[in-house]
Amino acid sequence: MRSGYLNNRCQPTKGFTLVEVAIVLVIVGLILGGVFKGQALIDNARVRSLSTEVTSIQTAWYSFQERYRSIPGDFSKAGTQIDSAALAGNGNGRIDDARERAGVWQQLSLAGFIKGQYDGVQSTVGTSTDVECAVATCPKNPFNGYYKITYSAQAADTDSLANEIYTGNQIPVSILSQLDLQIDDGLANSGRFRVHRAFTSSCTQNGQWDVSSANANCAGVLRE
Repeated sequence: MRSGYLNNRCQPTKGFTLVEVAIVLVIVGLILGGVFKGQALIDNARVRSLSTEVTSIQTAWYSFQERYRSIPGDFSKAGTQIDSAALAGNGNGRIDDARERAGVWQQLSLAGFIKGQYDGVQSTVGTSTDVECAVATCPKNPFNGYYKITYSAQAADTDSLANEIYTGNQIPVSILSQLDLQIDDGLANSGRFRVHRAFTSSCTQNGQWDVSSANANCAGVLRE
């Protein structure tokens, strides 16, 4: 019995060789690299999608002005020159009330500058400071937030009022950071594109987009 016990103790324990461990590490590295690369491709596609939509809204905004000599939503002759169903604005050059905030998208769509149909209902368009709206009143961004245009000063660190395009919320901070680099200066509190002031503390730090926070609910503002 003693001899058998000693023989069992002396038997070597089978384990992984250094070569096997190295192979496993290489495989894990390849898998992780593929995951990260795949995520980067997805993020790039999402940035392109958001950038394309924002650019399309800008193009529609300026094209409308060229045709009607008025900004969409504020056009006072919309009912006679676009469609009898179109809400008319007061023609003062500003999107300054709920009627005109809802009318922006209705006038743009009825005039053929954007796709979709929008009802122009002012009770569902939210205020000049929030990012709320209804699916029938405002177009959605790729992250299920709502685009809005209103006369305000909701871009961070601004005092003067201007017509501003809100990207809507539910957008990851990393996406807005990349979008800012594409269309402006990359800084969250300067230039034409900035963080919406309601999201400053949660989505930025010291004037920079706080990408390390990985916050998935941010919003930006493009000033016209």
